[in-house]
Amino acid sequence: MLDRLKALSSLTAQELLVNRSSTLRCHPIKWEDTSERGFGLPNEEQLVDIPYQFSISSNEHGFFINEIFYIVWLDPDHLLYSAKN
Repeated sequence: MLDRLKALSSLTAQELLVNRSSTLRCHPIKWEDTSERGFGLPNEEQLVDIPYQFSISSNEHGFFINEIFYIVWLDPDHLLYSAKN
């Protein structure tokens, strides 16, 4: 996982977002399609413009602030999309 993070950290946010690699699987999270309604962070609506998922080791979920992606959840079993509330 650390090697993958190191390799991905050389990309800009824009490069990650436009990358169509099947191994990266980067896409916005639509909360209405998930079992959650947000990350549960204080002031989330001010911090998170668009939530994203991409694959580091399995499925990681988080958000960008400027060029930094903040990982909030590690989701190896892809449970975010397993059942809606």
